[in-house]
Amino acid sequence: MNLDYDIGGLLGLRLVDPTPSLARLVARQLDPLQTNPLKSEPDVSISQLSHASPAGKRFRLGDAGDSQECEFNDSEFVLLKRGVSVSVPFDSIGANCNIGWSGGGIRRLLIDYVRPALQLSLLPKGCLALHSAAVLHQGKGFLLAGWAESGKSEAMLGFLQAGASFVSDKWTIVDADGPTISHFPTPITVRNWMIDLVPGLRDRLTNTELVRAKAAGLAASVLKASEALERAPLVSGVKGLADLAGRVSVTPTQLLGKNGEARGQWGSASSAPLEGLFLLMTTSEPKISVRPAEAGEVAGRLAECGRYERRAFFGLYERFKYAFPSRPNPLVERAPETESKLLAKALSSRPVHVVETPFPFDPSALYEAIQPFC
Repeated sequence: MNLDYDIGGLLGLRLVDPTPSLARLVARQLDPLQTNPLKSEPDVSISQLSHASPAGKRFRLGDAGDSQECEFNDSEFVLLKRGVSVSVPFDSIGANCNIGWSGGGIRRLLIDYVRPALQLSLLPKGCLALHSAAVLHQGKGFLLAGWAESGKSEAMLGFLQAGASFVSDKWTIVDADGPTISHFPTPITVRNWMIDLVPGLRDRLTNTELVRAKAAGLAASVLKASEALERAPLVSGVKGLADLAGRVSVTPTQLLGKNGEARGQWGSASSAPLEGLFLLMTTSEPKISVRPAEAGEVAGRLAECGRYERRAFFGLYERFKYAFPSRPNPLVERAPETESKLLAKALSSRPVHVVETPFPFDPSALYEAIQPFC
């Protein structure tokens, strides 16, 4: 049985006879969306590969330093990585792309290939997926954008504490013609110190999630206990593991509570009219400062940020082009340029600001600094 998901009336995803594990993981990744038969053909489908490698005579693209190998024949192209096989027909992205998969690694399949394929399918519709969080504040929609680890989720939390409604986290759909912003489904990363700032969230986390979050405090204490660790050659790796250990991935339902749950529930909105954008820039200065910025410059930066976030996808596309030089996809080729133009159009005549802030920061303090510019 096929399972269909409609994403904001803009995108369609179909799971073709999914395994139970794939169905469960997609349901979590797309929370709070429910399955619903699509009225038209899906933008992206996921189906199981009938075989791990292309049939007949095939060629191999070896590991280029990223633990990935590919095999292809005259028509098929398959990524082979640690027991996982993925087939992405890049020339059909934007036109009913069917991604094949076998083996494990379902989460990486969704994040690295399915999500970007969906996001690029927005471009012919005059929309883009922006690497940002978003809120509805006093009837106005605001984008909280920036590079990874710049504090988008924390900034969103600061707005929610001030009475705003949640729209999206990590990725937001921007309709350049509206201009409007809307929810793009993805789990939300919550750090250990944020858990008790979210009303009722602790009760909505599993024991495993709480243990994972608590590990950050222990790891941080160990790292601070000896200054000698600062000189250890593996310290950056240890710190990275400690940082990862202090995060939990929660769904919007876990963050906001279910409909009708009075305790600690914040509001949410599936879409909002776009009012402005705040670009978060991490700085070594202790003070939070806000300054106006040019929409074109910010749009260009964020287009490059989006490309980097999808680097696994674009990296596989480069291999695909090597295998099939006559089958490039102009939509994929021009994606960053198209996204930059669409975002600049959406932000035309709307306020854009750069927020220079240390990280981590107090979400309430960041909101207080931004609020006068809303």
